[in-house]
Amino acid sequence: MSNAPVPVKSCWNGITVFQADPFYRDPPLQFRGIQDSLAAHHLEGSECCLIHTDNELTASRGVWLNPNVRVAYNAEADKVINPETGSWPSKQEKLKGIWSNRWARWTRFLSRFMESYVVNNRLRIWRYEVQKGTGQVREEAPFCLINEMQVLVENGWAHL
Repeated sequence: MSNAPVPVKSCWNGITVFQADPFYRDPPLQFRGIQDSLAAHHLEGSECCLIHTDNELTASRGVWLNPNVRVAYNAEADKVINPETGSWPSKQEKLKGIWSNRWARWTRFLSRFMESYVVNNRLRIWRYEVQKGTGQVREEAPFCLINEMQVLVENGWAHL
């Protein structure tokens, strides 16, 4: 409950800070998406995670989340996370969050394991297919992948 920065694999919610050097190298570090052919295997990945995998500085410096940075996308959310009186989250909410997180880790182990198995199995099949076709296999971030497909619909995106 110290509100100190903690190491994570991906951090993105309105603000991020990078050392600029990798973006000025030749070739420069660039944001990317996963290869389109992975979508045929019902996998999706976020540039918010992939950029850290591709950044050579991640291995030595890590990716850190600062819990004191709070981003609100509208005035109503801002009032909740930046209250005029007291703090957010309150001590009671922090304690509840800690135990909710522990409970989720204990009770959802099997579902997380199965999700990881599905993703890694689909990634293995994709790699085999790409190598068989002598294509380039470049996806070194299975932890960035999820068992989901996003499709464009009339009013935005749908998750399948």
